[in-house]
Amino acid sequence: MKAIIISLLVCLTGYFPQTENAGPDAETYSAYLGSRDVETTKARWKKIVADRKVRSEAAPENTKLLYELTLAQFGLLTATQRDRDEDLFDDYVEETEANLETLIDRNKNSGEPRALLAALYGMRMSYSPMKGMFLGAKSESLMDQALKRSPASPLVWKLHANAKFFTPETWGGDLKEAITAYEKAVALYESAPDKGKDNWFYIDTLAFLGKAYEKNNQNAKAIEVYKKALSAEPDYQWVKSVLLPRVMKSTSPQ
Repeated sequence: MKAIIISLLVCLTGYFPQTENAGPDAETYSAYLGSRDVETTKARWKKIVADRKVRSEAAPENTKLLYELTLAQFGLLTATQRDRDEDLFDDYVEETEANLETLIDRNKNSGEPRALLAALYGMRMSYSPMKGMFLGAKSESLMDQALKRSPASPLVWKLHANAKFFTPETWGGDLKEAITAYEKAVALYESAPDKGKDNWFYIDTLAFLGKAYEKNNQNAKAIEVYKKALSAEPDYQWVKSVLLPRVMKSTSPQ
């Protein structure tokens, strides 16, 4: 009888014990790869968000639909970083934050919403550094909670790595710790064939692992990981046209 009740809950409300489903998603993957034109890329993200918002609002108790919407919103907020579009960021950040808080409330044992909220606070601070005085500690605490709750989530390790990579050393940033966390995330993504497929978080992790290697003067490793990214996605223009040529040029004999 218990199994039947759980099955009904899954069908009717989208309830699931863990929120850890930031996996294959062809729509957001395509938006991330996007276009060299940043406005076109942002428009793609906005359309995905709008479509998923309609679906989520039609079934407000469906946690899976809410998480899919929130992941798309997070992708759009990330896209605003390309051209520092703070106005667009402000248009979406409050609702994204509220959705993440709802996800945390619905599933107190899941780490991914906490890691995403920690990363969202990081984006807030990137636009308004003064907010670091009260958001920095909250972000760090959320990430610690995320790692404890979901130590096998590659997304959590990827976002933890981002925090260590982008935060100044005087405020807790650590390049070597970032590299270790990126490597952990990559290993977890590659531990099952479906985790990295059509998953923009995976190829983004590879790109930033390469950038971290470069920053740590490990250019050979950076080249290796950039080539792995292109093997996973040959049309990954950021790596293909920018990151790999740059590191190849810097390591070639003058």
